[in-house]
Amino acid sequence: PIYLRPAKSRGNLHVETSALAQRIVFEGRRARAVEYRQNGTLRTARAAKEILVSGGAYNSPQLLQLSGVGPADLLKSHGIEIVLDAPGVGHDLQDHMQVRLVTRCAQRVTLNDVVNNPLRRIMAGLRYAAFRKGPLTIAAGTSGAFFKTSPRLATPDIQIHFLPFSTDKMGEKLHSFSGFTASVCQLRPESRGSLRIKSADPKVAPEIRINYLATETDRTAFIEGVKILRKILAAPALKPYVVDEVYPGSKVVSDEDILAFCRQTGSTVYHPTSTCRMGNDQLAVVDQRLRVRGIEGLRVVDASVMPDLMSGNTNAPTIMIAEKAADMIVEDARR
Repeated sequence: PIYLRPAKSRGNLHVETSALAQRIVFEGRRARAVEYRQNGTLRTARAAKEILVSGGAYNSPQLLQLSGVGPADLLKSHGIEIVLDAPGVGHDLQDHMQVRLVTRCAQRVTLNDVVNNPLRRIMAGLRYAAFRKGPLTIAAGTSGAFFKTSPRLATPDIQIHFLPFSTDKMGEKLHSFSGFTASVCQLRPESRGSLRIKSADPKVAPEIRINYLATETDRTAFIEGVKILRKILAAPALKPYVVDEVYPGSKVVSDEDILAFCRQTGSTVYHPTSTCRMGNDQLAVVDQRLRVRGIEGLRVVDASVMPDLMSGNTNAPTIMIAEKAADMIVEDARR
């Protein structure tokens, strides 16, 4: 909004909503237009200079594959005409994974207690409306820390978050008991996955294989991360609040059991990247100016161009990518 709202009155900006991009239309290997479906009608937006794809690490490679830019064997299997055999499109998918430990709290001070009590829930709403204070003013994670799982590491490789509520799965109903959550996230995972379309129909979701915990480094980081987190939760300062560990529980002790718990319950931190990554090798999708290699008039501008997943949130770096891309587009146009 901070970028779009000031430009809404410009004559060269037209925003279409409720539109699903179907494919990019090429003339040879030059991108010329985008076909999209809106309210049941197929429409076409033609480009005078170039097309920017900003669908994110999932939708950008999906759109390229639907348009004939991607692994040739995959495109052939769905009857898509090949514009460019680009095996790197949808390759190298990375994401941050988190593993959550749930602890039963000895005091009724968690968000579980607020949400599950009608009176406290109403009071929280009134307090926020009147004073902008209380539990509705905080983010999900209220505190965190960075740790090394090995003293041999130059920088921390895991991040820990504390959340003053508990649930079986993020986004679902909070537990009926007083509880809180602490999570482990590996900052620089080595594992890489893939995204591949399952149909030539744009409405069909692609096959997403995150491939978490595929390397020994990643597996060790989570095993040691859970151990560090348990030591923190067993610290004297938390004794007045901790009753017991609900998940994974006292029976999960060995490295094998901890790893099994991580595999079973690990979930995304919503940081997917690298499916249209930048580089100079044969699997690289875009060059240093975010232009799709082997194609004219087409750039990808989103987190999918990152060569590697950074050790933090993807929001600010993605904004930086967009601002840098805007400068490069203007520079190239002036040339």
